[in-house]
Amino acid sequence: MISLETLLLFLPMAAILVILPGPDFALIAKISLLNGRPQGQAAACGVALGICVHTTAAMLGISAIIAQSMLWFSILKYAGAAYLIWLGIQALRNSGAVSAAVVKTAPRDGVAAHEAAAPPVAEQRLSVRQWWSFFWQGFLTNALNPKAVIIFLTFLPQFTDPHAPLAPQFLELGGIMSALCLLWYVPLAYMLGRVRHVFENSRFQLWLQRFTGFVFIAFGLKLAAAQSR
Repeated sequence: MISLETLLLFLPMAAILVILPGPDFALIAKISLLNGRPQGQAAACGVALGICVHTTAAMLGISAIIAQSMLWFSILKYAGAAYLIWLGIQALRNSGAVSAAVVKTAPRDGVAAHEAAAPPVAEQRLSVRQWWSFFWQGFLTNALNPKAVIIFLTFLPQFTDPHAPLAPQFLELGGIMSALCLLWYVPLAYMLGRVRHVFENSRFQLWLQRFTGFVFIAFGLKLAAAQSR
């Protein structure tokens, strides 16, 4: 077990790492605003699982192998970069559909304003297939990030006792980070989902799709240029 003093030092630093904006934050914010609260929370669960995977990899020494191997680090790096760029391209493609919808639904002359403005659509329940779709988006965004490999490889060992079994300590610290992730992203998705109706204007949706598309592409290009050391 981790000592109380170590936990008190670990918690705020882990919380800062979780809260810092990055691809995970951008993905959950985008999904929550464009798709809704349940979708954003499904993605948050995927991110939490990604943290568990990185913790297990660090515990088993897999992260050390990836960090020290130019080949494996490059494979993970380019896979993660390609996925982020793909997300960006998908967002830009969706913005084209939204743009067409803006033109199609623009109020015509003689149409009353109250007819042109559609009421907010009630939030629908997710099917299991839809839930898993958003869950995997969150998981892949986190799990394919090689920077997370380096963070977990260098961050977690600082709070372990080398004279005690390491596996339980890694599991405890990784479990705490995964819980912090859920405590941050699930309420964030809830809040963004609650205010989503304010931003249901088609032009805002168009702007957000384009903005997040460029953000994901930028994250992907930055990740492609990352170094293992």
